[in-house]
Amino acid sequence: IPALTAALPCLCRVVLSDMGLFSSAPDEEQQKACLAALAAAFPDVSERTRKQYAASHKFKPDKASKALGESEKWRAETLPRAPGPDGSDGAAAASLLFTHRGFDHHGRPVFLYYGSSFAPKKWDADAVMLGVVHTLEAGFAAADAKDASNDGCCVIIFLMDGGTKLDMGLAKQFSRLVGAHYPGRAYKALIYPGTPLATRLWAVARLFFSSEIGEKATPCPCPC
Repeated sequence: IPALTAALPCLCRVVLSDMGLFSSAPDEEQQKACLAALAAAFPDVSERTRKQYAASHKFKPDKASKALGESEKWRAETLPRAPGPDGSDGAAAASLLFTHRGFDHHGRPVFLYYGSSFAPKKWDADAVMLGVVHTLEAGFAAADAKDASNDGCCVIIFLMDGGTKLDMGLAKQFSRLVGAHYPGRAYKALIYPGTPLATRLWAVARLFFSSEIGEKATPCPCPC
């Protein structure tokens, strides 16, 4: 019995690992192997992007390669499409829902997600996300133009003002978009203003966001 008791932690570790519920941090050799595999499979993709996908998928070559391959296909199909003319849902998304507001002190692009602008009516979600994509791409391109050695990350501010009522359908689609095609690029997510009401609203809203955003979100105190 004492011997079995002593062995239980190891047994649990093995069982949980086999179930995918426990995994140790990848060692340096595993990281190098994964990055080498991605470099061989995607020589035209930037090293920074390959590292982001590798880290996001815990340096597992098969998973990282599959995700990056799907994103490259998505980019080839999506980026050439324009958001739409003035007045369209896509153009409105790029000017109201999700906008590039400048840079932080490290040169990262800062984006504002203003959900209440889209609460009053049902929107064409695909067109809206296309507008969001073009805003993201323009912001990242502007950051690279300022400093090509930047870390490729961004800051997202969720404006939770007194009248905000987030469209949860759009919120979920936005979360899936960032998680699938911009992994590791959300350096920080801020909830503004960080009032008790906004914090309560976010406690519900974050359930619709992936860990890529939800786990990085923190309330930002209101200066007033």
